[in-house]
Amino acid sequence: MEATYSEERNCALSQMAQNEGAALGNGALKYQGRKTSRANSEQRRRTILEAALRIVVRDGVRGVRHRAVAKEAQVPLSATTYYFKDISDLITDTFTLFVEMGEETFKAFWQESDDQLQKALSLLDDSDDSRDQFIDQMLELAVNYVTNQLTEHRDYLIAERAFQLECLRNDNLRPIAFKHQTYLLNSLVSLFKRVGSSQPETDAQLFASFITQVEYEGLVQEGLLDIAPIKARLRRQIVLMFRP
Repeated sequence: MEATYSEERNCALSQMAQNEGAALGNGALKYQGRKTSRANSEQRRRTILEAALRIVVRDGVRGVRHRAVAKEAQVPLSATTYYFKDISDLITDTFTLFVEMGEETFKAFWQESDDQLQKALSLLDDSDDSRDQFIDQMLELAVNYVTNQLTEHRDYLIAERAFQLECLRNDNLRPIAFKHQTYLLNSLVSLFKRVGSSQPETDAQLFASFITQVEYEGLVQEGLLDIAPIKARLRRQIVLMFRP
């Protein structure tokens, strides 16, 4: 059977991710701007990057300029040009900080949800009732994640989409984007392996895409978040993934 367009695209994306991963060496994120050794100097650098991130949320990546960031961070203009020789380095390091912060938040959520996941796993046996109870637990976990993202981390989601768009124009951001994507997918692959998925990698990609779409819809419907249809769609997705 000939490969479908979707299969070819997934294969190409997988190869791109491997290539980008090789370019990252050990996978550790690296900052591009001037390195610092003193604590107060590093704090000022962090303050500048956090200010740039606020501008990304408010005005998009194209709003990041030395003068605008200096004003937002309440530091002299010379401070931003000292740490970052050009806008490219400033934007790249802002994205790097964003990815680091996102990893910490994502990891914290799953650590807090581990008891709920263990409870869901304990329900599984060969009966239909246990499978339904398991799906209910997984649904609650997924709904909690989406609502938490949309209510507590709205700015994070806005910045994520701004950086995703900028990656189409800025090659320097693409390795960082793949690092961000790989971290999230690996976490989901681990989750699906724990719950006994026969295709954890595929399920992780499908579920990540589904969550991203739901989050986007929640963003554009600001103030009108309706959990009922989100829950119905999540249930349908989870049922399909765990169909015998």
